[in-house]
Amino acid sequence: SAAGEEHSSSKETDFLCPRDDEPATLSQGRGRCPRGLALVLVGACVASAIIATGSGPSVRTTAPAAPRASGSSDGAGHAAMAARARSAPSGSSWLRLDEALREKPKSARQPLKPPLRCPGWEIQDCPSDYPLPYKPGEYPTTYDFHGGFPRDFVWGMGTAAYQIEGGYRQGGRGASIWDTLTGANTTGMPGADCSYCCKAAPCPVRAAMVDKGATGNVACDHYNMWRTDVALMKSMGLRNYRFSISWPRLIPTGKVKDGVNQQGIKFYSDLIDALLAAGITPFVTLYHWDLPQGLLDPPREQGWWSRDAEGRPDGKIMQHWLDYVDLCYRTFGDRIKHWITFNEAWTFTFLASGGGKAPGIPEYSDITVDPLIAGHNVLLAHARAVELYRREYQPKQGGQIGITNCADWREPRTESSLDIATGERGMLVRLAWLTDPVYGQTGDYPPEMRIILGDRLPKFSDAERKLLKGSADFFGLNHYGTSFTQFDPAVPGDDASFAFLTNDGLAQAQSKWLFASAWGFRKILNWVKNRYNNPPLIVTENGWSAPADEPDAGAFDPSRIAFYAGYISEMRKAIYEDKVNLRGYFAWSVMDNFEWERGFKERFGAVFTDYALGVDPNGPWSGNTSQPTSGKQWRRRKESSCWLEAAH
Repeated sequence: SAAGEEHSSSKETDFLCPRDDEPATLSQGRGRCPRGLALVLVGACVASAIIATGSGPSVRTTAPAAPRASGSSDGAGHAAMAARARSAPSGSSWLRLDEALREKPKSARQPLKPPLRCPGWEIQDCPSDYPLPYKPGEYPTTYDFHGGFPRDFVWGMGTAAYQIEGGYRQGGRGASIWDTLTGANTTGMPGADCSYCCKAAPCPVRAAMVDKGATGNVACDHYNMWRTDVALMKSMGLRNYRFSISWPRLIPTGKVKDGVNQQGIKFYSDLIDALLAAGITPFVTLYHWDLPQGLLDPPREQGWWSRDAEGRPDGKIMQHWLDYVDLCYRTFGDRIKHWITFNEAWTFTFLASGGGKAPGIPEYSDITVDPLIAGHNVLLAHARAVELYRREYQPKQGGQIGITNCADWREPRTESSLDIATGERGMLVRLAWLTDPVYGQTGDYPPEMRIILGDRLPKFSDAERKLLKGSADFFGLNHYGTSFTQFDPAVPGDDASFAFLTNDGLAQAQSKWLFASAWGFRKILNWVKNRYNNPPLIVTENGWSAPADEPDAGAFDPSRIAFYAGYISEMRKAIYEDKVNLRGYFAWSVMDNFEWERGFKERFGAVFTDYALGVDPNGPWSGNTSQPTSGKQWRRRKESSCWLEAAH
């Protein structure tokens, strides 16, 4: 059992796995997961288990049938369908792209000019090639997973510092913007003296938090249980582990001049050494959203959102960022050979303007402007970090460096050229906005975005475009779900995609935003291949949330197994049939953890986390008895972890 105490990292560690003698139900039992175990799934139910031989496991899953689409090429019927959707009753599957932000007064949004024939393509006809390999109504309803993967294919799982570490006041750590957003008691912490910071406990919870009272104060208690967690990962057969370094744990105020935290350096150095000793290769993300609070105190300190008097991005955070990444390269680069600069810039910029992510403050709540400013600063910070690594460290350390971005797939609702353009536009504003400057041919944003957004989209200098172009050794992609998209000329949406989204026919996870489509996963892999000349690609996150309140129920997660079986099956087809240059896959996540503004209720882990719920004295109010506590937590493997172990 993986409890709070240290224990041996032996493969014999007693985690929950299905027994070989219970192939029919796989409901209970303990024992090691045999190599080659696979589960045959019908719908979301486990029907049986087999021991596979040869090149890999064989799995068939049944997926919900997607709706058959119909439509004309001239856009007729779009208004009628949109009207029907708008009148759909509460609880229907129709969902607008800006649903999470609809409370923002429309008067605060900058209007776009009325679209001409096809927004983003006024100078030519709408794109008319439907994204392949599947056409409307031809989506697979079953997925056969058989055969192996390339010999050097990277299999792994991931976590993030704020989501699992806890120990928020331990070891000299400074405050982060997520501590402030959740209402953690930050009084007296390094960096927590901003104008909007808490002045006396109990501290206020910002409106963006959905699960009010939940914080990352303790989370999975990984700061104290990391030896246990490494032993757990070894017992799971994990070969590669992606985690992030907490900037405020290394540099409490975010500024080197205020001091470097040697206890933080020791924590990560010891963790890296233990992973390597366990045969696990570390992949390190330098920034996974936990900006030091000391770098955000507008207007004095503006973090990623800094701009000059004319409103242009000015990157005032740059030197602090470079000091931080230089410290990481210099301190850990002898052992870390895989670096990721940023995780999901779209999420921590676009959704930070009222969509639930930190900082969630009024100064940066204009979703039509603020994400564009922050994204511009982040892209240049990425390019400068890569330039520093390539110049000073890569020649002697021999590592690789890239960036991870995110996108759900946008499937055109019909074969109408307007819907096809809307799907493409959705991919441009969600993914290409942040990937074209790095992987494209010009080092600049997509031209379609410049047509639509005009002067709102910042401009790069010639030197900046040169620095950006090619500033990654691999393409990192986080992907989860799919939506059908339809042209809506009347409502551009907060991202100017002119999209009306539906999810009917797709299985929904515990998370309200996650709708599964393995075929959509294959499509987005092909989209990256086709747009960027088939770059080396690593899927750095992919996973499924499912509810569970106690370990026995949590360990039995057939819906997560069905998700992984379908997605990995389509991933294999993308590699061998579509020739996508896919080099690796990281499931999300190793364990259940703090799911940002959703707190601890949504569970993505392949391991069940028993948080030992109780009172957190540093939470936003006393008497809350449903928060994680330290020193008493347990881990329990879910059946999906056994399936993932067998799959690779």
